[in-house]
Amino acid sequence: MLGYCLAVVRRLAPAALAVGVVCAAAVTAALVLGDGAPWSGAAPEALAVGAVGALAFAAVLTVATVLGAARTAHRYGLTLSADAVALPAVRDVRVPAVAGRTAYQLTDSVRYEVENDPVLRVREVTAFGHGVLDLTLGGPSDTTVRVRVRVTTGPEETAVVVEARPGDTSKRLDGALCWALARVVEERVARALRAEAGDGAR
Repeated sequence: MLGYCLAVVRRLAPAALAVGVVCAAAVTAALVLGDGAPWSGAAPEALAVGAVGALAFAAVLTVATVLGAARTAHRYGLTLSADAVALPAVRDVRVPAVAGRTAYQLTDSVRYEVENDPVLRVREVTAFGHGVLDLTLGGPSDTTVRVRVRVTTGPEETAVVVEARPGDTSKRLDGALCWALARVVEERVARALRAEAGDGAR
């Protein structure tokens, strides 16, 4: 939780600084132009107001984001970590090569596992093919997450990359929803690959 909180603060720092600058500039203009105060006298008060504005902005948004992320993590049975802030959320699954299975067959198995999972709400499959699976998943309320799954087969191993990003591309913080859904899809991918490996061994 603490690691996630610190990561959110780092992500918000530029925006908080911008808010602080705007607050300081507004106070300076009011004191110098409105009250006729000298620049040297206006500067300390303007800096103080700017600092308070920046801290208040960062604190409010950080608390709201962390509380939302904690609820999201709890919903999916996960523990928050600092990497939950990163967008897009990327997970990597690597297993020994699954004998007798093509990338298409493995992708189809992953699709079946995801579509029939009671936790994941699949709204739309936007792409499906040889090693390619793109999904739109529903989150809490009306939020959506776009998930891309790429399956690569080789002589030694099968690699799957899961990438999740907000359905609303303007979002910079999503309350850990992309991270949580990427984690859940990662687990379903691993389950599908284990099932395929077991079938291939028979």
